[in-house]
Amino acid sequence: MSAVYVRRWTSEEFLASREPWQRLLARSDADPLFMSWDWLSCWWRHHAVVLGAELCVLAVYSAADELCGVAPFYSHRGVHRAVFRVRRLELLGSAWRDTEAIFSEYLDLVADRDSRDAVCTGVLEWLGASAAWDELVLCNVRERSVAARLATALGQFAYVRPAESMLGFSITLPESFDSFVAQLSSGTRRKLLHQRDKVADISCVEVPAGERRAALERLESFVARRWGAAPSATRAAFHAELVERWADQGALRLTELRTAGSLVSVMLNLRVAGTEYYLQSGFDEAYAQGLSPGYLHLGFAIEVDPTKPDTGVRSRGQQRHGDAITAVEPHSRITNALPQGLLL
Repeated sequence: MSAVYVRRWTSEEFLASREPWQRLLARSDADPLFMSWDWLSCWWRHHAVVLGAELCVLAVYSAADELCGVAPFYSHRGVHRAVFRVRRLELLGSAWRDTEAIFSEYLDLVADRDSRDAVCTGVLEWLGASAAWDELVLCNVRERSVAARLATALGQFAYVRPAESMLGFSITLPESFDSFVAQLSSGTRRKLLHQRDKVADISCVEVPAGERRAALERLESFVARRWGAAPSATRAAFHAELVERWADQGALRLTELRTAGSLVSVMLNLRVAGTEYYLQSGFDEAYAQGLSPGYLHLGFAIEVDPTKPDTGVRSRGQQRHGDAITAVEPHSRITNALPQGLLL
């Protein structure tokens, strides 16, 4: 592709960009959920003030003034070793090592498939000429993504280091649930399926529209108790908006596992572009004696999914399910870049 030019969008332009953003996303290899305008704008709405952040969304245009790429950064103050303050750029959807922030995966630049090189070069040149940042952190990016390519190219003028890495898990579902179960190890099959015999009248039910907020409150309560933390107001507000937004698109999968009228667990999934994303679940620890509520609920979620050959389930990197989620994908990396001469 011929030369491109980069322009930093205003906040108003970003918030009004849903239609061109989604059209570009459909022409890209970026993740259809986590790099969607709906996810990122919702994330920004609930984190901007908390992080004291400012948008720095870079729009990349062709010579014909067509949008061919977006680098969705934001800037905020970072601190190293409790002393050194830096102006940090990060991708929307993540706040590095901030345990209160909502965790997004498969983050990237959104680039037209025919313009990946040009978009990467345009963003690289903008970063090289800009004095608006001291540090760039690219969290949760695939190893062969446009963002990963940008991280490598930053070595031309910045000190770049891979800081952390992790695994994400995904599986392409076969034609039937029985075929899926047959692929599992005996231990996982027991947790996912055979433990149903231990619980009377167990069922997985879709949460009705009028009960979604109460179900999310139950989910938040389970998660907070499980990890010994106070309920997160940011996470609760984010999930509440997210659920209504994606319910309108028919993508919401909010379910509860119940037995004899009692609640066992709550699971929040979204189904987008043929993939069901496991986002979060929580369970009543009273049912965790001799039982694996998380596995049990996941089994029901997979079974009730109207599986097709191109339908899959993808789990978040920090929520691991052993070999219940197969086709391990080493996708995610956190890269830390500093301009040459600024070594912390």
